[in-house]
Amino acid sequence: MFHLNEEFAKNFGGSDPYEALQSKEGNIYRQVKGRKTFQFFLNGKSYFAKLHSGIGWREIFKNLAQLKFPIIGARNEWEAVHRLQELNIATMNVVAYGERGWNPASRESFIITEELSETISLEDYCKDWKSSPPPERTRRKLIEQVASIASALHKNDVCHRDFYLCHFLLHPESEPFPKLSLIDLHRALISKNLARRWIVKDIAGLFYSAKGIGLSNRDLLRFMRHYHSRDLRRAVTDHKQFWVDVKQRSDAMFKKIGPAV
Repeated sequence: MFHLNEEFAKNFGGSDPYEALQSKEGNIYRQVKGRKTFQFFLNGKSYFAKLHSGIGWREIFKNLAQLKFPIIGARNEWEAVHRLQELNIATMNVVAYGERGWNPASRESFIITEELSETISLEDYCKDWKSSPPPERTRRKLIEQVASIASALHKNDVCHRDFYLCHFLLHPESEPFPKLSLIDLHRALISKNLARRWIVKDIAGLFYSAKGIGLSNRDLLRFMRHYHSRDLRRAVTDHKQFWVDVKQRSDAMFKKIGPAV
């Protein structure tokens, strides 16, 4: 099964898209067992491709034994991108996707997205906030926007599962400011019965990644308020234990890994 836009259908010229991508040269960003991510150029445009070559039954059973959802191909990211688009959350634009093979342990798949140019990750944008604070309005708007995105995801049965500042791309020149695009969705979980622990993990990861940028208690309360539809009372009373669990997990991550920024 392949989905190719007109440009890529023409470029592959009837050849096997997976094999064509395997032979294409580019800048490798990540290469782990069963997955390769690289950047390449076509007709003057920049794209990112992820090639999945199967993770094997051993890895699948290992994940299941640890109560983890094994990611066996590009379909997960393909479906997550479309779900975010349905929710009007800015994300990547997929131009090609495909998979082949019936065996989940050795299934081959790929996804190609356009580069989100003229953007900067929030991790880079905020890393000097502690020593050089931004204008208050900028700080406030970004916190509110990140909280609104997090709330929209979780209210609509989506967990990112790599929910860190580095996966929010800011479009600095956007009007109205700020526009944020959420990327790296290959581990995203979509489930009508989304377990609370996944939501706690998402928010804890976000808080962990923001620990070094100098956020105040007031900033955190602002995030909590917008996460709960601008209802701070609801956040600190009805959902008090949720935020206690988030803090505990975030602090544990910081103690185990150290600062993210």
